[in-house]
Amino acid sequence: MAAAVRAALSPGPAAPRRATPTGCRRARAPRRPPPPRPPLFALLDAVADLYDSEATLRALLTHRVAPRVNWLVGREPVLLLRPDFQLVPDDDGYRLVATELEICPAAQGFAHAMQVGYGLATDLADAFVRLLRGRPLLIVATAQWGEFLFEQLAFCRALAERGATAHVLLDRPPAALASEVATGRRWVPPLFGVATRPPGWDTDVPGRLAAHGLDAHLWPGEAWPETVGDAVVFRFGYFDCFDAGAIRAFVRWQAAGATFLNPPITYLESKSVLAAAHLPAVRQRLSATPGVLATLDRCLPETRLLTAEVLPALLDERQQWVIKYAGFDGDNRAWGGRSVRFGGDCSADAWLSSLCEAIELPWPVVAQRLVPSERVDINYYDAYDNVRRLPRAHTRLRSFLLRDGGDVLAAGTHLTACAAPPVSEATDAVQTPVIID
Repeated sequence: MAAAVRAALSPGPAAPRRATPTGCRRARAPRRPPPPRPPLFALLDAVADLYDSEATLRALLTHRVAPRVNWLVGREPVLLLRPDFQLVPDDDGYRLVATELEICPAAQGFAHAMQVGYGLATDLADAFVRLLRGRPLLIVATAQWGEFLFEQLAFCRALAERGATAHVLLDRPPAALASEVATGRRWVPPLFGVATRPPGWDTDVPGRLAAHGLDAHLWPGEAWPETVGDAVVFRFGYFDCFDAGAIRAFVRWQAAGATFLNPPITYLESKSVLAAAHLPAVRQRLSATPGVLATLDRCLPETRLLTAEVLPALLDERQQWVIKYAGFDGDNRAWGGRSVRFGGDCSADAWLSSLCEAIELPWPVVAQRLVPSERVDINYYDAYDNVRRLPRAHTRLRSFLLRDGGDVLAAGTHLTACAAPPVSEATDAVQTPVIID
């Protein structure tokens, strides 16, 4: 089964390693984790409610966003969020601290495959089916993230096995994408997560899709529809990834009755939203619900927009800070840890140079207080089903949070471990499902 799962999910034959059952136990979540309550959604709701009336909030979220970026706002609720949690050692095991609030997450297919492979409850696919309530799911995906095509289609297949209808609609004709892969113009290592081309790299995209029945979940035809009725839409790609025509289609679909899991609201893609949690107006709004502020203060790291005013603090506490692109850089470097710089890895002079260079960039950058994440020893199966061990691995715990009315469900929880950062799906990563009890 594991070999079939790996073949169905990866664009080439090398997929993230799966952890052994022993590794799963060693990387287990805290015995008493923070309950999946709505504080993160409350933060996003508060930002939406205050955007029009609070100039300081607008200035934070629009700082250095280039005119080329389509800027849309609205008050539609976010229904899907995948925080990236650091495991912070605590008296009760671990405290989960969300260093990222991913609004366009991948790994739905990976998470489901791990649950199937380990014989666990398939809570993510089941939760999606309940959320859909008979409506079709349309994953509108950018070819810039085309490496995840197999993974997203595999999740569509999982939903179809449960009676739901789901398709992936690419912003580039699938045949054109497949031709570029076959002729070596796309998916050429080094890619994000794939340093070198492994033996047996298979560039026959249509053949691989057909072999696993994934082609049935591609949107039929190349033309984008005028409307999608009452479909539930998941936008798999940032505003940077889609052209103006695609953005207009999102607005048109929403006006005609579609529901977006991640609404077409541009600032949702910015890490500056984490900094908004410290604004007085936002905190006053959040204080109306008991416990929300305390939870956010415990589970969100201090995050500041990088400006000249914060430089003295970042220089004085160099070891305690990292900087990263907030978004809108035009090259997707704001995700996957590709822009992160650690003050502790730099000399004082090099850190000052990094800060000064970052301040001058034409897109926003944030500084975030370093979170002392746990490193774990984890066992895994290699490509030949031999047990190996990854010592002192860097980790991220990810969980999909789905908001269905007043209920919030955490599903598809999994741990990703790597020998060195950044931590993400990669050919040298280990992944394991996590059971929260």
